[in-house]
Amino acid sequence: MTIMTSLHITHLAGVATVQDLGRYGYRALGVPISGALDVLSAAYANALVGNRPGTSLVELFGSMKLRTGKDVIVAVTGGLPKVFVDRYDESPWRPIYLKHGMELVIRPSDRGGVSYVAVAGGIVCEEVLGSRSTYVRGGFGCLGRPIRVGDVLINGDVDVDRLWSEVCDLRPVLKPGNRVPRTSEPLVVRATKSIHSEQLPDLEVLLNSEYVITLESDRMGYRLDGPPLESSSKLGKLPSTPTDRGYVQIPPDGKPIVLMSDAQTTGGYAVALHVIPPDLDMLAQARPRQRVRFMEVSVEEAERHTSKYLSEVGRPLLMTAEGEEY
Repeated sequence: MTIMTSLHITHLAGVATVQDLGRYGYRALGVPISGALDVLSAAYANALVGNRPGTSLVELFGSMKLRTGKDVIVAVTGGLPKVFVDRYDESPWRPIYLKHGMELVIRPSDRGGVSYVAVAGGIVCEEVLGSRSTYVRGGFGCLGRPIRVGDVLINGDVDVDRLWSEVCDLRPVLKPGNRVPRTSEPLVVRATKSIHSEQLPDLEVLLNSEYVITLESDRMGYRLDGPPLESSSKLGKLPSTPTDRGYVQIPPDGKPIVLMSDAQTTGGYAVALHVIPPDLDMLAQARPRQRVRFMEVSVEEAERHTSKYLSEVGRPLLMTAEGEEY
């Protein structure tokens, strides 16, 4: 039987939006890509409920409670969130069958920063420029704003029982715990040099120092505190250049900013490094006060890691409970 299901938001402490894998093709018009901060976690959440990797889902910073309006299949991934169904523990990174009226609770772990809640059929909402990703600063995409208590999220048509028979025992091949930064040690993010690297004679300060994510970080960029690059204050006004997710900008105060999914399309700050996509997902899971170090890699090494990562985003690696590839 094909039915339309719904999720009723009953509690929210934090920030939640609907995202997919981004809005491409409009950066020349000043429109950010947006989309999930932790792309791989979002792709896996969708795959575990039988969706395509780029299907719309909920991105959550904080905790949330929701109640189902019909039977539904969900999966919660990200930074090892704590998951409960009607107060009973459930496992993240697994498909979950929720009967009509059941309550799903998601709480952050001590380590991870962002969670993803995928529902079979995807979130049905307004599509703008080919994407349902919410760009809050622009007020468009899906609801055009963060999710609120009282919102009802509708998902697409699915045959829940048939789908459950296909996905019920699926597991990710990867180990989710390996993708979450450890607070006891610095998170090392790999990066290549960028367009302004040669204009920053003290670039080695950036590569040899430890930084800390500040509270002023958001979906637009993660601000880092630590030893400044003094040369940035002497560069003067630079021509505005295209910017993108993963660019490490150095403003006049010398403190790096790592651009994230809602990054502006152009900027006049010096761009020192490019963080490679798989490590940017890890950075997305880091919380304020997490220590961070940059490690330079060659363009060839960056391409190798990124190619493997993009392949996994396009086809998340799943297996059955018996260990068979799915």
